[in-house]
Amino acid sequence: MSKPREAYRQPNELMTEAETWGCAVAQLIGPVVTESDREQRRSNALALAAAALRAAGADDLAAQAQQRIAV
Repeated sequence: MSKPREAYRQPNELMTEAETWGCAVAQLIGPVVTESDREQRRSNALALAAAALRAAGADDLAAQAQQRIAV
């Protein structure tokens, strides 16, 4: 079970690498409040995935993720 998102946390609370990435992704792609937010969040997640794949040198997979954004 994941922790709820918080705007502030104590600086002495250590997070695992997975928790750190999870919080970063949650901030970047945003919450789902309405149904239209769900589609925007999906688009943001795919754009983030494509950028990460390009940074990792997996340009062919990044192109596939980028194509899914338009679908």
